[in-house]
Amino acid sequence: MIYIIVTSSFYIETDEIRKSQYTNCINKLKKIIEKDSLEWKVIIVENNGLRKTFFDDFGYEVHYTNNNFIQMNNKGYNELKDVIDTITKYNIQDTDFVIKITGRYILEDDSEFISTIKNLDNTNYDCVIKYGNYGVPVDYKTTDCITGIIGMRSYYIKQIKLPTQHESVECNWAKVTYLIDDNKIHKVNTLGIHICPGYDSISGALGYNQTGNNSIIGVDIPYFLV
Repeated sequence: MIYIIVTSSFYIETDEIRKSQYTNCINKLKKIIEKDSLEWKVIIVENNGLRKTFFDDFGYEVHYTNNNFIQMNNKGYNELKDVIDTITKYNIQDTDFVIKITGRYILEDDSEFISTIKNLDNTNYDCVIKYGNYGVPVDYKTTDCITGIIGMRSYYIKQIKLPTQHESVECNWAKVTYLIDDNKIHKVNTLGIHICPGYDSISGALGYNQTGNNSIIGVDIPYFLV
């Protein structure tokens, strides 16, 4: 079984920028899945406590945690804990393949990452990943990776160490891949996703140029296609 865990943290109910980002991410994901009738299970995880939110309207399972209330100045810690808690709650098996996508990022129609996952039954990869970082992506195994979208068997995700205050969660995701045989890892050339690390807009991903006005959200914030 293939699961997609969409991570989110909607802590200001009136934040229309963030709401627009999440809406566009999930709608694009839904479009990709429905186009090819993919039997993938999508779970949205949100970490500001059980309540009614717009996430309930997408037709997917929503798991509300309290992990954003943890006194840890490392959002990567909260997000990874959300993913692991979701795996536990839904009894996702060790051999199941889990895709983690940051809910503010938008997939391309021809995403290489998604194309690789579609063929997973034939390749039987245990991990699909882009090593390096947003600024310097690389094509070899190393102790850093891009986690805007990443996939691996549930067993390995459960082995990832929760980061300390000053540790990079991306490094911890990458380090766990050293438990996986190299021939079971697919290193994509590009992920095919628009990302805005540290920002609250994805102007280009919504159909606007990188530095132009975003008439939907109303702010100018850079995004990157990786």
